[in-house]
Amino acid sequence: MKSLLYRLSLGLGGLALFWAFGMISANEFGKSAALMTTALPGLVGLCLLLRARPVWLSATTLGIIAVFFLDAATKGFLRDYFGLRPNHLLVFQAVFNTNPSEASEFFRHNWRDVAQASTFFAVLMIAVAVLERRLSRTEAAHALPPMRRSSKIAVLTLLTGFLALHLNPTMAKENPLLYWPIRYLDYQGQLAHIDKLQRELERNMAQRSEWRVQYRGPARKTVVWVIGESLNRTNMSLYGYARNTTPMLNALRKDLIVFRDVVSSEPATMASLIKMLTPASLADPDAWTRQPDLLMLAKEAGYRTYWISNQVPNDGWLGLVANRADERVFINKGFGRGENNVDGNLLPDVEAALASDAPRKLIVVHLLGAHPTYDMRYPEAFARFDDADDAVMAGLAQQGRSLWVRQLRNEYDNAIAYNDYVVANVIRKTMSATAQSDASLLFTSDHAQEVGHTRNHTGQSVADASGYEIPMLVWTRNAIDPHTRTALESRPYQTDWLEHTMLGLLDIDTTYYNASHDVLSTAFAPAPRSINGRAY
Repeated sequence: MKSLLYRLSLGLGGLALFWAFGMISANEFGKSAALMTTALPGLVGLCLLLRARPVWLSATTLGIIAVFFLDAATKGFLRDYFGLRPNHLLVFQAVFNTNPSEASEFFRHNWRDVAQASTFFAVLMIAVAVLERRLSRTEAAHALPPMRRSSKIAVLTLLTGFLALHLNPTMAKENPLLYWPIRYLDYQGQLAHIDKLQRELERNMAQRSEWRVQYRGPARKTVVWVIGESLNRTNMSLYGYARNTTPMLNALRKDLIVFRDVVSSEPATMASLIKMLTPASLADPDAWTRQPDLLMLAKEAGYRTYWISNQVPNDGWLGLVANRADERVFINKGFGRGENNVDGNLLPDVEAALASDAPRKLIVVHLLGAHPTYDMRYPEAFARFDDADDAVMAGLAQQGRSLWVRQLRNEYDNAIAYNDYVVANVIRKTMSATAQSDASLLFTSDHAQEVGHTRNHTGQSVADASGYEIPMLVWTRNAIDPHTRTALESRPYQTDWLEHTMLGLLDIDTTYYNASHDVLSTAFAPAPRSINGRAY
């Protein structure tokens, strides 16, 4: 039993270090420790009970400890990246809603964080392996006596306890060997449930009389909705950033309503878009299962709908919405967001949609924007801030940001500059193509991105405002006086209400339109906002 307790102390000591360095929570440490306390002496004790060769004793010890340590290192990496426990739904969506190409890009972008977690795991495993080898040599030199009856009972009790712990679903899910398989099955169950709900929704939507859709606009109307990706308004000179990252939008400033206080409802693409495109909101996240989405209502009002995207085709729930459009263009022919296909390649398709002769058109343009990896989002000509030595770099250095975070800030700002080029061109093409008709354009991002703003991190940010503070601007053919423009731009807004603003731009009256949620309406009423469950 001393031999078993010594090996157990190696495993528990390593888990304690993962907890001490903030890679696992106290709760996770407690559950893992409980499982290890029964698993390691129980399974290693079984080797002793069966008089297995010493090599099997060491292999079982190292194998069990490695599984727990790898689990802790993985959780630590995901916690650092997302700012959430790995069993959060947002993390599952990101992990399971991916593919080899996007995964490759993810590791390319975050290789330093991966290397840090891997090094921590490797160092601890080397230390455990050295100590285990020393113990094995001692045991080989002094043959272990046969196990006493009391020791046999203890080993069998621990094995029984290990199995019994799995009768508790919460503890079973914490078993490192079962953690991801169980959660993957849960996730697949959620997807199947969503698919079932979608079919039910489509059946429910057959009763269109309840929608009470009425178009109240002119005979010819075009509305363009440009959805950006991972854009933080703090990095746009249009919003006062020290670097000139948006020269083309700056030149259009007098024609734009630039909203200065808009936050996304979620810090991740899918969760955010479902609340932007449908009646779902933070207060009622399941409303999309009972009520029609924006494309359904637009088509019912007589609009021809277009979905032009540089994102992945048929991407989960979003693919279901996109496929409702009358015309669909996906230029990203690869397997994920990691494809090096820049957003400017969408411009000819946008121009073709604008030139079509449909009297009413809703054109949704879905960009890749500044989605990591940042240096894949722009052509070489837009690498304007590579090796920059300016006030932005000086400020990051003063805040203690690492060299690689500073480098990624430069790449992110390059991506922002290219996004400026793409969005400004879409606006100009819309202005030109709709000179003889009523037209408007709305541009916003799904969520933002942390790039050294509040901490030494680049990527999504669930806990910080940097993951939510996004740009939003509107161009409309109708002239707006300066006083009204100033009042509109200062309105606080959150994007889970965005479908109401889009319905207002589309001149659609329906049961599901609420003017108090339309940021452009005279009836708009500001409401409290929240990020990550906290007041913003």
